[in-house]
Amino acid sequence: MATGLTQRLTSSVVLMSVLFVVLVLSLYILSNTAENLDRFGQYYFWLLLADGIVLVFMAVLIASNSIHLLREFRQRVAGSRLTVKLIVMSVFLALVPVSLVYMFSVKFLRTNIDSFFDVQIEQVLNDALELSRDSLALQMRVMRRVTTDIAGQLVDIPAEEAVSELNAISSRIEASELTLLDGKKNVIAATGFGGDVSIVPNLPDDDLATRARDGIPYVGVDPIGDGDLVVRVIVPVLTGDPAHGNNILQALYPMDDRSSQLAVRVQESYQRYQQMEFLSKPLKLGSILTLSLTLMLSVLTALWFAFYAARRMMVPIHDLVEGTKLVAEGDYSIRVYKHGNDELRYLVDSFNDMTDQLDKSSRQAMLNRENLESQRAYLETVLRHISTGVITLEPDGLLRTANDAAASILGEDIYNHVGHRLQSEAGQPGLVQQFYAHNRLQIESGVDWAHEVEVFHKTGRRLLLCRGAQLHDSQGETAGVVIVFDDITAIVQAQRNAAWSEVARRLAHEIKNPLTPIQLSAERLRRKYLDKMQGEDAQMLDRLTHTIVQQVDAMKSMVKAFADYANTPTVNFARTDINQLILEVVDLYRDLDDSVSISVQLGTNLPAISADVTRIRQLLHNLIKNALEAQKDQSHADVLISTHVRFSGDNRMVELRVEDKGPGIPLELLDKLFEPYVTSKPKGTGLGLAIVKKIVEEHNGLVFAQNREQGGVSMIIHFPVSSTIPGLE
Repeated sequence: MATGLTQRLTSSVVLMSVLFVVLVLSLYILSNTAENLDRFGQYYFWLLLADGIVLVFMAVLIASNSIHLLREFRQRVAGSRLTVKLIVMSVFLALVPVSLVYMFSVKFLRTNIDSFFDVQIEQVLNDALELSRDSLALQMRVMRRVTTDIAGQLVDIPAEEAVSELNAISSRIEASELTLLDGKKNVIAATGFGGDVSIVPNLPDDDLATRARDGIPYVGVDPIGDGDLVVRVIVPVLTGDPAHGNNILQALYPMDDRSSQLAVRVQESYQRYQQMEFLSKPLKLGSILTLSLTLMLSVLTALWFAFYAARRMMVPIHDLVEGTKLVAEGDYSIRVYKHGNDELRYLVDSFNDMTDQLDKSSRQAMLNRENLESQRAYLETVLRHISTGVITLEPDGLLRTANDAAASILGEDIYNHVGHRLQSEAGQPGLVQQFYAHNRLQIESGVDWAHEVEVFHKTGRRLLLCRGAQLHDSQGETAGVVIVFDDITAIVQAQRNAAWSEVARRLAHEIKNPLTPIQLSAERLRRKYLDKMQGEDAQMLDRLTHTIVQQVDAMKSMVKAFADYANTPTVNFARTDINQLILEVVDLYRDLDDSVSISVQLGTNLPAISADVTRIRQLLHNLIKNALEAQKDQSHADVLISTHVRFSGDNRMVELRVEDKGPGIPLELLDKLFEPYVTSKPKGTGLGLAIVKKIVEEHNGLVFAQNREQGGVSMIIHFPVSSTIPGLE
């Protein structure tokens, strides 16, 4: 995680180290230039320029680091505030002592340079130089006088005797060399110190020789050979021959080594002092500038190393902060790179150990969670696909979970109540509230139970078989209750229908047997005695026999209805266009009086269904008849028949609606409307809608009734559309 930052720090260290070494060498050379004044003016400017460039480059690097740090500080990057504190402290600790040293060094430098060029020192050097000059001048005057005396002795000496004369003279004086020259600088005679004649005498310059021949002697200190100093004395030797001119005598006197060295040193010291005095102000300025550059180097280096040390120290801390953020976000695989071998290393090791443990715990927790999720998904799948409703409640009545079957049985989206206390639901109680109210005492009893409850919905009464069991936590405390329930309305209704079918069958059998003899007897009495009776007796017999025959026919119709309900006829399925069948049936009612209006709203592109045309026609007749009878007390009867396509999940259904504008169905009869012998009509048999329901069930359909808000009843039938139904294969 810190590899990139570490590499950047390493690169900056290398660059800064190179700059530091270059600058230190440059300052060292700059400080040594004062020792050789010849090089002072030659390299000083370029050295200062190089030092300035390096310092500017270092300052740019530090400024870049400062800007980066300031940006991190404003963005509240982890470790930036501590980095600023460390840098400020480091700079303060470095700047204070360096500044003190700089101030006293500058003061000491100025004092020493000023004292070095004191007037007394200059006077002493002048006096020493004058003294050496006076001493040398005295010696030179003596040597000139001696040489002049020798020249007087050589006047009128023949050339062949000159050598022996010079040797004799040389042995008496301290001259290292005597040379006698003619006017044209030709050597007449020469001798060295001790009597040895030099092979090549040291001849004077032409100018000096010419001046001496003209009578102007020369005395001076000249170097010869390997740099030894001698006193050269050149004087004329008179010959009295105007044609050839005067001869020249040159004498070389060796100087005392000690005196010579002292004189040279005094001369050099004085010259050096004069040069340094001339350059004292530039030297002072240069020294102060060198100290200033050194101060800047020290400060910049300290500042940069403060940056480096702080950032180096912040690397593990920054990594720990970033690692902590990642851990807080759930990433337990993070590992912090180990730096150094100090307390931070121990902290990093502890952090890595912690993340290792968290990673293992997280993996184990994830595995456990996956197992729990798998088990929960398995349980949810089971609960979702069973037909039994299952709900769980907390002890305070809070609905925790419910499966799809529970929502289907209770007739509404029970998931809207999840997370709410059922007894606190406001408004008109729905199925969920009714269900809870019927089971509340059992829930609060703290024991397992099983019983039947009745709930009421707009579609009618529902009978639920409920079983409850207490839930306990790991400490054995009550954690809630689970309720398992089934809608046994259809089962009870089927049992009741079977019982009523058996009753209808027995009634039809018992009633049908005596009806025929009764009718035949009444008709026989009518034929035999009606013509024989007169007056009121005949009228009474006619009325009585007619009543008997009429009531017997009514009883036969009832018996036929009983038989139709009790019997299970053979159903012949065929592909049926329900819209066409509706139009055919409605046409039979076109000739009714104007007080009856039957309208249709048939859906377009309605799919065909598999149905028994005869049974569906009977169903339509029963529904239309029932709708008209419901409006017999009204001046006008309106019946609306409509068809639509409905979807239930992935299944398509054809919906048939027969609506009237009658008084509606009493709520107490709504859930029993399709049971046999249930009717609100004074002369109704209660078998019409029971037969309708039986026909619908024969076609695997669903029928139910609803009271319309604007008045009247809607009979709703759903026929499935499926290729598996006979007739559509």
